[in-house]
Amino acid sequence: MPPRTKTLNLRVTLILCALSGALLAACFPALGLWPLAWIALVPWLVALRLTGAGGALLGSWLGGFVFYGLLLYWLGLFGWTAWALACIVLSLSLLAWGLAARWIGRLGASPRILGAAVLWCGVEWARGLGQFGFTWGWLGYSQSPALELLPVARVAGTLGLSFLILLVNAALAELVVSLSHEERPFRPALRTATILALAALALWGAGKWTARQGDLRGPGLRVAIVQGSVHGPLRAEDVNVPLTREEMQRARETYQTLTIEAAQARPSLIVWPESVLAGAPERDPPVAEWISRATRASGAWLLAGGPYYDEAGRQFNSAYLYAPSGNLLARYDKVQLVPFGEYVPARERIPFLDRYNVRDTDFSSGAVHRLLQAGTVSLGPMICFESIFPQISWALVRKDAQVLVIITNDAWFGRTAAAAQHRQMAVLRAVEANRWVVRAASTGLSCFIAPDGRIVSQAGLFEKAVLSQEIQLAAEKSGGESPGLLFAWVMLFLSTAYIIAPAALPRRRPRARAARRSARPRPPGRAAPR
Repeated sequence: MPPRTKTLNLRVTLILCALSGALLAACFPALGLWPLAWIALVPWLVALRLTGAGGALLGSWLGGFVFYGLLLYWLGLFGWTAWALACIVLSLSLLAWGLAARWIGRLGASPRILGAAVLWCGVEWARGLGQFGFTWGWLGYSQSPALELLPVARVAGTLGLSFLILLVNAALAELVVSLSHEERPFRPALRTATILALAALALWGAGKWTARQGDLRGPGLRVAIVQGSVHGPLRAEDVNVPLTREEMQRARETYQTLTIEAAQARPSLIVWPESVLAGAPERDPPVAEWISRATRASGAWLLAGGPYYDEAGRQFNSAYLYAPSGNLLARYDKVQLVPFGEYVPARERIPFLDRYNVRDTDFSSGAVHRLLQAGTVSLGPMICFESIFPQISWALVRKDAQVLVIITNDAWFGRTAAAAQHRQMAVLRAVEANRWVVRAASTGLSCFIAPDGRIVSQAGLFEKAVLSQEIQLAAEKSGGESPGLLFAWVMLFLSTAYIIAPAALPRRRPRARAARRSARPRPPGRAAPR
């Protein structure tokens, strides 16, 4: 008879998957226990191997819901209905991963381990594509404090880190499952785990080598960040409430004072956060005069976020670039907008929309991700939500951005862990792109991030602060597509192949050796193998 494998009942399956979901969430801020990522998925993977189809279905959905429910708890600031709907929808991606991982269980140990990692990366990449893409919770982001591991992201992107984490989890799960076989030793699984560990070490080594070869050799640039923190946490109810005259005056005075302070370090570039300008300079002369005067007083280039209205009356979330002379030279309009935050898809078809805290009017999307040229320096601007997408920073680097500049307004997150989670993604953007990242947040966490992932300086939440740093610009051209982008598409292609492969395999038959063993005559008193 073939070896018998222990099976799990539904209750144990649900407990194991929920445990994995909780451990995954603990890897990210607020707890930030990032080493847990390397074992967090073991209970889930074991359950997938030892349960039926129904258990895999319910367990994977529950594991995903627990993960996103704990990770995105801060969505409750915008209403618990929004939180529940987001978690339900996002958990479907991990439900798909769980079913696919169980589907490939017919393969051998090595293909199963590799397949679990490939499928996870394929799901993560697919979840980050398109108008409704959302990369929050990519497992690789959890490793942002692990500077020694980050070089992997230089050659394979954030998904490369996710891939290594899944390899380790899947190998450990394979060892655990092998122990549940009464006659099958776990040597094959251990041998497989060793081979994959060597492959992971090779990928890490390639990242370290690439990081050394890719040291920036361009000129230095003194940059200052101004974090005004002119108000406390914003509430969802405030989304359609305009600023009062007193609030606008206080904001102007704060930023003018802090900019004068920043100018004392003689920066070449000063960066203000998203939505600092209460009006559009093109149609609001007092705003235009104020920012022009502040720029001239600083003697530096100034980048600031504010609204823009085109001739048709459409509103854009934009970044304005002013020359030291005070003249407006360029503008970037945000391309990747936040669904239900900056616009409402199919607004006219959603019933009872007036019961929810959404914008009365929609922002329009910019045409293309483009650079802003501050003299001889090419800036790669990203506005808030755009910084969670590696494909955007890669596109800017492909256009030869010398430094990435993120402006954001995280006041809507309050004092929750969302601001730290958002900043975590900026760390991976710096490593993936091999560029300095200048991150200006209206209420924190503003920071300078080096290409190796180090946060060189940072301002806390709801602090008025000025940060100044000498950064190094990229001197060489990017040379084409990022290897991380190629890795992501390869993972998606291989995921499809893995889903197709088990269907082409014949059904398993009892091993010939086991059949011969059961057919041998046995000495009296010796029990037959079970």
